[in-house]
Amino acid sequence: MKVIEEVYSPKHIYIVETKPCFHCKEVGTVEIPSQELFNLNQGLLIQDALVSVPKDLREQIMTGTHPTCWIEMLGEEE
Repeated sequence: MKVIEEVYSPKHIYIVETKPCFHCKEVGTVEIPSQELFNLNQGLLIQDALVSVPKDLREQIMTGTHPTCWIEMLGEEE
């Protein structure tokens, strides 16, 4: 995960680049609030650190796989 942009308005967030998706081979980006990124970098589990980030985007941060690619491969969640 690489920070590619820092945004200060209206709240302080970082835009991070994720790994290439193993399905479509494209990199992606995810917005993370600064305090939550700090918590993640301090070693908290991703689900505890990134509480405002939806679970499908947390998965993208970990594996690079975009939410739409998961749906293409496995179908909708039941």
